Amino acid sequence: MSNSPGVKDATRIGRSSVAKAPEFQELYDFDAAAKTLVDATFPYESHLHRAHVVMLAECGIIRRDEASQILRGLEAVDADAAGNPSLRTYLPYEAALKKTAGAVGGKMHLGRSRNDLANTVKRMLLRDELNRTIEAVIALRATVVAKAAEHLDTVMVVYTQRKEAQPITLGHYLMAYAESLGKSLDRYEQLYARINQCPLGAAATAGTGWPIDRERTAALLGFDSLVVNTIEGVAGWDHIAEFAADNAIYMSSLSRLASEIQLWSTDEYRVAELDPAFAGTSSIMPQKKNPDSLERTRQAAAATMGPLVAILTSLNAIEYQYSAARVGLEPRSIDGMIAATHAMTGVVRTLQPNAEQMLRYAAENFATMTDLTDMLVRVTGIDYREAHEVIARVVNAALDERRTANEIDLELVQKAAHAQLGHALDISATDVQDALDPVRNVARREGIGGPAPVAVKRMIDATREELAQQQQRLAARLRKLDDASQELSRVVSELTAR
Repeated sequence: MSNSPGVKDATRIGRSSVAKAPEFQELYDFDAAAKTLVDATFPYESHLHRAHVVMLAECGIIRRDEASQILRGLEAVDADAAGNPSLRTYLPYEAALKKTAGAVGGKMHLGRSRNDLANTVKRMLLRDELNRTIEAVIALRATVVAKAAEHLDTVMVVYTQRKEAQPITLGHYLMAYAESLGKSLDRYEQLYARINQCPLGAAATAGTGWPIDRERTAALLGFDSLVVNTIEGVAGWDHIAEFAADNAIYMSSLSRLASEIQLWSTDEYRVAELDPAFAGTSSIMPQKKNPDSLERTRQAAAATMGPLVAILTSLNAIEYQYSAARVGLEPRSIDGMIAATHAMTGVVRTLQPNAEQMLRYAAENFATMTDLTDMLVRVTGIDYREAHEVIARVVNAALDERRTANEIDLELVQKAAHAQLGHALDISATDVQDALDPVRNVARREGIGGPAPVAVKRMIDATREELAQQQQRLAARLRKLDDASQELSRVVSELTAR
């Protein structure tokens, strides 16, 4: 049943009075709400200033009273910057700080450059965006697994080259996608370790002669480690390219799922229906139910390619140093990806499979021919290629006689055997019927990764354990960042209280 209020089923007719689901509406709203990279990184820059000032005071580079004066000035400038976008870039911000705190405000920049500052705040933004992405993908994966658990026995046809291939179950199909999502989560989690390295202290590129404590600043900002070499600290950009690449890989997979569901929901297939809250209707054709959530997801997937190409192109043959020519990863790109993830989570959660139609296709449309071939080999001992040719003749004869696959009988198989082999085969009608049963086809495939309910259940159990561990690791990362933020607030409060 649909989760949308007032909707009893997922009718094929287009949405008229049903409101878009919030997850679907997000696909319409994210673009207008997107921040520029400058606006998105500004809160992190403000946070970084405080950590740097605290470190300067603790290292004796500035006096504690000077630190207190600077920190108080930062509060005032941040308040002004909320209504004045021109203050969200460094030099105007510093000038405003000096007006507020006095000449001592200029000491805030000791031991650093805009180069290491800019690279650091981008890493801070991207690690939060990475955690936000991981959270969304975990939720999608959990939803896919839950849907698979509901459909362990829903027999359907799996396609290869968009041709009907063999019987599986919907649960088996969904768990394939859950495994793909697991690989995306692996990539994102591995990337987090490379993004969450602090380049502060690299300064312009050669470091600084001031006796700073790079590890203290990194700890106050929640970083796990340092970008050690000062040149790499300002020249390194591979983590940004990697984030864009991981996004493009993940979204290509999400787009494939959207494309498959769109195919299932066509009037010709009719093996699944979208919940009306995730669909639209035509402005002119009242019978149409447009798969808007699916097509906008596919559009969002295409949009992840642009940033990847732009970033890699900007790095190609560029000097290994700080350069303003490098292209960044804009928040809009990530917002679109997360909006699509939320939309597809809702699509999967509310998807209405047509189990009867799925089973009919599996029974009627020759997807069971592999098992019929295997049966000949197993029962009679003939080689597989001969069996393959016999069953090819069976299929051609059935098509000529306008029979469906489940109407194939022993007589038709024996005729094909005579034509191919010159003799009948020692098989029974029961052997033929058993091989043609799509439910029995599925049940026989109970090995690791197979579509039999018992095999799919093992996959579900293992994936749920993985999801619990992924959720725990996400919680631990968020907790560490929060602990660092609280520690910085505590130290700032101590300094400003003096």
